Amino acid sequence: MFNVTLAFIWLLLLMLLCFKGSVISKLSVTAVIYPLIIALNFLISELSLSIWLAGGKTFVLDMSVSLADGFIHILFWYMIYRTFVSKVRQASRLYSQNTWLLLGIICLASLVSITVCIYYTPEETYKIWPCAVACMVTNIGSLYLAGYFVNAIQHETEQSSLKLQRVYYEELERNQAEIRRFRHDMNHHLMIIRDLFDQGDKDAAHAYFRELESQIAPQNRCFCKNSVLNAVLNSKYNKAKDCSIDCFFRIDLPEFTTIDQVSLCSIFANTLDNAIEASLKIPEPEKRKLSLKARIAENGFFSYEIKNAKINAVTIEKGKYISDKKNKSEHGLGLTSLQRTVEKYNGTISISYDETSFTVVILIGYAL
Repeated sequence: MFNVTLAFIWLLLLMLLCFKGSVISKLSVTAVIYPLIIALNFLISELSLSIWLAGGKTFVLDMSVSLADGFIHILFWYMIYRTFVSKVRQASRLYSQNTWLLLGIICLASLVSITVCIYYTPEETYKIWPCAVACMVTNIGSLYLAGYFVNAIQHETEQSSLKLQRVYYEELERNQAEIRRFRHDMNHHLMIIRDLFDQGDKDAAHAYFRELESQIAPQNRCFCKNSVLNAVLNSKYNKAKDCSIDCFFRIDLPEFTTIDQVSLCSIFANTLDNAIEASLKIPEPEKRKLSLKARIAENGFFSYEIKNAKINAVTIEKGKYISDKKNKSEHGLGLTSLQRTVEKYNGTISISYDETSFTVVILIGYAL
């Protein structure tokens, strides 16, 4: 009993003191590894003892069994390391607190069952062999499940990245098309202005020039130094303006942050899509308003606030915001994705609303 308790204490202290990450992630890893250690030690000890007793308790057999014991331990943990080390490292970067908590809860049954079985081992020790084997199978399966989660998150990240790249290149193509159109029409416009000056009609020439200037004003605004995020913001801003939404953007972000580019763009894109969608439900264009503020303070905290006007009722079912889209499979996906992104960086998200407005506030620490 002392060895089992001591092993748990040593492993827990090792995780808490020697590895980076949140407390929840360290506890979850302990819940995964500890039952494997105890179950493997018990099974190998039982097998070694049975062989030693059946072989006559000789010194040579004792040494052989001890060497085999060590070899099996080394081989087992080497195989575990080779199979799962890359996935665990990726999980430490990609998992949210809720995902780590789920993994720990899954392995909690194994931890409790193997500990109780060892503490209250019956005289016929073979009776708890199935429990030890089941614990090992369960926790190894949990490691495979962790790998599956990592693959799923990576796939979702890749899809989001491709979507952002598409928005970026679509924005570039739109700008190139504007430049080509401008070049094509410029000679025609210059001829008209020259003719007006030749006729002495300076007022008409100036009026024509001012109208031309307003039309060729650059549509691609510089909202921030991050080129991909800037393309996303321009795309959403132009979409909002086309929908007669009064927009106010105030963004103060550096070119590089500790928040990865896909996550950063996902925060802006999801909230802006929801805000534009809600604003379009207002029949009077003059009442459509959208305000976006984002900055990283000197202490490294990322703050984000988006507020839009609305008239639709907000529906919440089981803690999930439900939209009125016809496709029910898309209900709440934007906010769900947003919450998962914020959780990945141990941030907080606050949602508030009244009859005429909807506000989302996000805070993430150490974004520089």
